[in-house]
Order: sequence, then C-alpha cells, then structure tokens
Amino acid sequence: MRILLFILFSFLFTSGVNAQQRAVYSNFMMSDYYHNPAIAGTKDVHVANVSYRNQWIGFSGAPSLIMANFFGSINNNTKNGYGVSVISERTGITQNSSIYLNYAQHFKLSENLKLGLGVKPGFMQYRIKLYDAILADEGDNVLTGNVYAANALDLSAGFNLYSEKFFVMASFQQLLGKGLRFTSYNENLSFHYNAILGYNFLLKKKKIQIQPSLMAKYTKPVPLQYTGMIKTTFNDKFWFGLLYTGDVNWNTSQYPINAAGISLGMTFKERFMVGYSFDYTLSKISSYQSGSHEIMLTFVITKNKPTLEEEDDKLNNSIMEEMKKKMEEKEQQEKN
Repeated sequence: MRILLFILFSFLFTSGVNAQQRAVYSNFMMSDYYHNPAIAGTKDVHVANVSYRNQWIGFSGAPSLIMANFFGSINNNTKNGYGVSVISERTGITQNSSIYLNYAQHFKLSENLKLGLGVKPGFMQYRIKLYDAILADEGDNVLTGNVYAANALDLSAGFNLYSEKFFVMASFQQLLGKGLRFTSYNENLSFHYNAILGYNFLLKKKKIQIQPSLMAKYTKPVPLQYTGMIKTTFNDKFWFGLLYTGDVNWNTSQYPINAAGISLGMTFKERFMVGYSFDYTLSKISSYQSGSHEIMLTFVITKNKPTLEEEDDKLNNSIMEEMKKKMEEKEQQEKN
C-alpha cells in the first residue's frame, strides 16, 4: 500500500485540468477531513460527524451541502487510517451525490513530527431535475422529461505533515477527470489543488490555544482563492474564530470572491462537539443574499484508554500541582 501511495503522488504532477468546481466550506478546519484524505488516522479516536452548509441565504437556487463522515485508525494506532463519506450537493435544479472510501498511512519522521499520505476513491452521480426548470420559451422541447443523470468515478489524494505545534497539508482532488472514457460525466470534472497550513500557540497558564491558519485552493478557470482564520480555544472546551475569504486574480476580477465571517463551537465531556460558522459575502451579490451558515455535529465513538504509566503520570502531576498551590497560598498568607 505504501508503494501505491508514492506512485500516486508522482502521478499528481503530470495530470491535466478541466471544469466543475467542488463545494466549499468556510470553516476549513472544522471540515478538514472533507478537504484532505490524509486527515484520517491522525488521532487515536474514531469520529462520526454530520455537517450542513446553506450558502447565500435568500438567493434563489443557492448551493447547499450536507455531508456525513466516519473515520479513524485501525485499533486507534494512528498508523493506518480509514474512513467513509457520503455527500449531497444541491444547486438550483442540479444535485450531485457521492460516496467515498478513504485510506491513509502515517509515518513517524521524528519524535514529534509525522507524515500522513491518504487516498480517497469514490463514485459520483450528477442529476438534473428537468421538471423543476423554468423555461424562457414555454414551447421549447429541449428540456423535457423528468431527470437527467450522469455518473463519474472520482479520486482524491493528499499529504499531511504535522506535529503538536504546526501542520502543513495539501490535497489533489478529482484526479481522474478525462482519464476515464467509459463514464458519462468524468470529462466534466476538473483537477483541484488545495493547501492548508497552521500553527498552534499554547498559553498553558491561561489554558488558551491560538491557532492562525490559511487555506489556498485553485481550479481552472476560477481565480486562486484563499481563506485566513484565527481560532482561539479556551480550556479545550470552547472556541471562537474569525475568518476572511478572498481571491487572487491577476486580471482584476469584476466579481471578486470576498467574504468575512465568524466561527464558534463547544466540546462536551471530550466526546460530543458542536460547531457553527457564519460568513457574509462582500462582493456585488451581497444585496441579494443574507449570508451563509454552516453547522457540524461530531461524536467521538472510540477512544484509547490511558495506560497505567499515563495514569501514574497524571496522578503525580495532580499531586505536584496541589502541593504547589498550597505553597503559593502559604507564601501569600505570610506576606499578608
């Protein structure tokens, strides 16, 4: 399997480009598994989640996306990751339904640094509900019938270089494109580039973690897009983030892709997480919509139990913390 992964990554840099843009999430860190198959297996837990994005509220026929995922690693060993995803995207009278499987292999490069390589093959069905079409010419018989459907085989791959302090990852999506001739829709799929990087600043005394991150993505002919985010987590339970999305178009785009938003969430007993994001488009379509909403519900299904050594360390640390606290209180009393 390792040889297959390395061969696939060599293939990535010789592939072509076509059309068909994938759906987007504003909070890319809340949906990192959607963006990169190498995420599976990075943690010693199994996770199930479901998310929903409703884009450009008030805009008729605006995109919406619902996704369900399950992923983890074999025996929670953080070495062999796997997962499955079911996705449904709807825009106007079109709907794209897909199912993906996922495999990832993680390599320990040093004491603190790991590298993950992942692949995600899948099947897509693209459907157009012709009976919902609004015709300019009622006598036009071109759009007749009930539903037009086409199928495609899909493949994504990605890498993730990570430690407790930082992460650098990239993924390559819809790799097959025109490479498959026997399907009815593969020729419409474009090659996508996706990169994410971030750093974790930990303030131990205040139990605060600050995480700046950046995602860049590109598919021809859409301009290079980026989203920057600053996320602050309090006591490993509550988090809040600010985000901004823009594009880099050297030809000065007439319709820039600009949006600003917020993101927040909460973790309950280290097992159940709720996340919500809102962003508002700042471009010329802003007067036709009232923002986009995302919500994700995540449940940690399995988690490794701490070893006896880890339990002893935890107990010793709690005793030391208690003794230190009492000494500080005593010193404070003596000063007073």
